[in-house]
Amino acid sequence: MDRESLFNKAALAGAGIVSAFNTGPEDAWAARADVGEVAIERDQPGRPHKGKVLLAIHAHLDDIPYYCGGTCAKLIGEGYTGYLLRTSNDEKCGGGTDAENIKSNETENITMAKVLGFSDVFDFYYRNHRMNNISSQEFRSRVVFLIRMLKVDTVITFNPWGHGEENPDHWMTGRVVEEACWMSGMGNDYPEHFEAGIKPYGVKERYYFVGRPGQPFNRVVDISSYIEQKIQSIAECKSQGGGRNGSQLRARLAKEGKRLPILGNDDETADREYVRHFLIDEYAELGKQYGLKYAEPFYYIDQRRQGKSRVEQYIEENAVGK
Repeated sequence: MDRESLFNKAALAGAGIVSAFNTGPEDAWAARADVGEVAIERDQPGRPHKGKVLLAIHAHLDDIPYYCGGTCAKLIGEGYTGYLLRTSNDEKCGGGTDAENIKSNETENITMAKVLGFSDVFDFYYRNHRMNNISSQEFRSRVVFLIRMLKVDTVITFNPWGHGEENPDHWMTGRVVEEACWMSGMGNDYPEHFEAGIKPYGVKERYYFVGRPGQPFNRVVDISSYIEQKIQSIAECKSQGGGRNGSQLRARLAKEGKRLPILGNDDETADREYVRHFLIDEYAELGKQYGLKYAEPFYYIDQRRQGKSRVEQYIEENAVGK
């Protein structure tokens, strides 16, 4: 992944106002994508999201840990029940045969999910780097089913229209999920679900993470309290994503009669500390721009409706008796 200058100021797309507040239902429209503001989402005390369901969707083992691991841990820590969906089989990512890569990535994906607090993991196993060949209709129907079955309130995934995205697995996942978020609430689509007792359920909030340099964002999430979970989740990505870089470097230096004190005295510490010192700099830099220690950026869309509609308000103000 190309993460150099991932969150440069150009990504703000003209946003000149920073709203520093605890976001929640009372300010549901404060960070709407077309307003051009950057809101800071901070820690919320207690478990304000208890009863809500989060579905984080990525294509590959290391997408969620890097792009939004801290935010997933934060939302789950604040009460969400979290589920993770991986759409590809990751067969092209690892040091073994395709079959060996599929197995190692699957195992690490489950371990990584536990680190971030997810309750369950789903895998679609589409062919790695070939997802633009599959039926988007079939793909979408599977995501709609999950959203309805789990009663998903909030989705985290790729920006479906984020420019600079070369990976077909990424943009295919993002675009299909966007369609599914909309269609899952429709009353006439996939009626076979209704016969099985699974009703329409519309996604209320979406967090589209920044996957390439220059993609826009209108919200930064303070992940300072959850940085250890983010670091550990990246360290679990050993088939891809640099999770074994520390232990490999430690072994190489040992052969040369050298050591780096920051890597500690065992492989687990070496992998974790390598992530801390070399792989999350951009999240510290972004945080610094907003007075935070660490932060993750998102293009946030809130589709909750607050207050009365214009029609109801007009009726209340103008209706007369017969």
